[in-house]
Amino acid sequence: MSPPAHRQAGRSWLFVPAGSASKLARAGQGSAYRLILDLEDGVGPLPEHKQVARANMRVWLGAHPAQAARVFVRINALGSPFVADDVRTAVVAGAAGVVLPKCEGPADVQRLGALLDDAEAAAGAPSGCTGIVAIVTETARGVQCLPDFREPLPRLRGLMWGAEDLCTDLQGSTNHDPATGRLLGPYRHARDACLIAARACGAQPIDAVYTAFRDESGLRRECAEHRTLGFGHKAAIHPAQVAVIDATFEPDAQERAWAETVVRAFDGTAGGVAQLDGRMLDMPHLRRARQILGMDGS
Repeated sequence: MSPPAHRQAGRSWLFVPAGSASKLARAGQGSAYRLILDLEDGVGPLPEHKQVARANMRVWLGAHPAQAARVFVRINALGSPFVADDVRTAVVAGAAGVVLPKCEGPADVQRLGALLDDAEAAAGAPSGCTGIVAIVTETARGVQCLPDFREPLPRLRGLMWGAEDLCTDLQGSTNHDPATGRLLGPYRHARDACLIAARACGAQPIDAVYTAFRDESGLRRECAEHRTLGFGHKAAIHPAQVAVIDATFEPDAQERAWAETVVRAFDGTAGGVAQLDGRMLDMPHLRRARQILGMDGS
């Protein structure tokens, strides 16, 4: 059987400050794979700031219900006085999921799941319909807890890492080498630990934002490097980054051609091996080919 035609699904997760109605409107017209409507760091710290952001989100999603399937809401942290209202608003508005900041292990995901259970029941929404993406490296403790993500968790769709809050928590002065632009040691460790934890628990690993939003070449380089490591998606801090992320995280024509050839080589084989151009192929090659072609649902 020939492999299916390749379909570009998009790989970008765009943060949008929910406090700005104009930014919500512009983001909704764009092509980002997912929109993260931000009620946390992208919004002022006062209760009235949070109220305005929630109201903007409700109005915008009420006017554009078809957008809800690609919307995740970054709520405030679990210890915040705003989190309960954030969760209720996200569920009532019909968002596909919530993004949990400053997550410190699977227990935090389970606590948020319980809040979502209550909110869905109160709203008459289908049980379990709201997914979770956890940001897992914003604190030193969060990094330490990453090995605890060993098994699939209800609702958990992805693990995202980030270097900005972690730099503050570590009391560092920068997270990148000024000379090379590459991540420094502790932040490479956090990135790699997030990737491993996500794959271990069956969640999507989502790469951190690239904060220099005018540096397209630097963004393209980082996308290529981190995709090579195994990240499947990347967060964006500015709409101009979406096209670069989506293009760079998609397999290129050469990769797709290789994958299609591998899938065809296994057609009709009785065992777990095949031959291609005088080289032996086994099941890891087939699994990788299916991943490249999107045949595994990733």
